[in-house]
Amino acid sequence: MSPLLACSGLTMRFGGLTALDSLDIAVGTGETVGLVGPNGSGKTTFFNVLTGLYRPSEGAVRFEASDLFGRSPQEISRAGVARTFQRSRLMLDQTVFDNIALGALGRVDLGLLPALVFRSRFRRDLSALVEKATALTRRFNPHIAASLFKPAGSFTMIDRRRIEICRALIGGPRLLLLDEPSAGMTHEETRHLMDDLLAFREEMPDLAIVLVEHEMDVIRRISDRCVVLNFGRKIFEGAFDALLADPDVQTAYLGGSQ
Repeated sequence: MSPLLACSGLTMRFGGLTALDSLDIAVGTGETVGLVGPNGSGKTTFFNVLTGLYRPSEGAVRFEASDLFGRSPQEISRAGVARTFQRSRLMLDQTVFDNIALGALGRVDLGLLPALVFRSRFRRDLSALVEKATALTRRFNPHIAASLFKPAGSFTMIDRRRIEICRALIGGPRLLLLDEPSAGMTHEETRHLMDDLLAFREEMPDLAIVLVEHEMDVIRRISDRCVVLNFGRKIFEGAFDALLADPDVQTAYLGGSQ
């Protein structure tokens, strides 16, 4: 069976700096891949290339057998790839629903023209989006679902992360890219968020996830397979237990032999 995502020879240069160096990565349907490595190893660059923020210098990116090379972020989102960011991108003064609805803009037209000209269809689409946002947030925390029209800034850090993940999921992606979801949270909050993701993955078994994370316990709990980057190159691919024992990983990521 062909992988959902297949990257081959993926290279990203910024002047004289090579941020991704002939990277080969494949992700299967329903698979969760943990992507780890030291700061500056190319993890976020990889996400930026996959989502169209950067155009790669060389290589191929295929998603469900379609070529994503050179496509716009909007086209890639519509193809079924969604992401979160390490630093929060929520509009804290806007409602939870406003923030989540942004993730559906490629599929639902909430602009002024349809609101004025196609009022019945607009009301129907808007109502369906509210129902979907309510059902999605309820999976993570019923309190968010009950407070859908309160400002996102009034929620705790873990609930803000949940809102960001719901924004990525509202469009029904096939591939979800999570960039440091534990950033800014306590160990207890991180554990609860991982519980949420594991439960959601059971409900959506075809959803593929690539997870960038520094917390090794998060990688251990949620990943089916791990990939380690260093200076833009893949230095390891395999099971979590093998990752810890690999001498190249110990040198590059863990600071030498343990």
